Amino acid sequence: MPLKDESTQPLVDDVKALDQALRATTDGTATAPSPDRRHAPRQAYHVSGTLEPVSAGAPDDVQVVTRDADARGTGFVSTGELPEGARAVLHLPTPDGRTQRIECRVRRSREIGNGLFEGSVEFLGEQPQFSDTRIKMTPFRR
Repeated sequence: MPLKDESTQPLVDDVKALDQALRATTDGTATAPSPDRRHAPRQAYHVSGTLEPVSAGAPDDVQVVTRDADARGTGFVSTGELPEGARAVLHLPTPDGRTQRIECRVRRSREIGNGLFEGSVEFLGEQPQFSDTRIKMTPFRR
């Protein structure tokens, strides 16, 4: 399903276009958390998924495209804002076509323009499938 915002902005229908939209919106000035905050470097990891907030009165599910991941969390671009600190379940595809459900907490969610948001989640349990020795690229499927 294509990603779109609430205005008349064009549809964003693949990871490459979404990443280009992010770069254009931020003029390449988006900054990652300082390296000393991370326990391990994140690996590039681009897949489409869904972030499902689990709190009462939480917003609807939000479509996300991951940017990078490590065993403790992932960065993403989304089509909707998520409350910082909210618990959620991240639904991501596995290399064999199934869906994995990962409990997480929203660490950051900020608007970057054109109806897009940039953020990150912290996994509530370590996810070794995202370690730098085990991460496997999952082809983007339309």
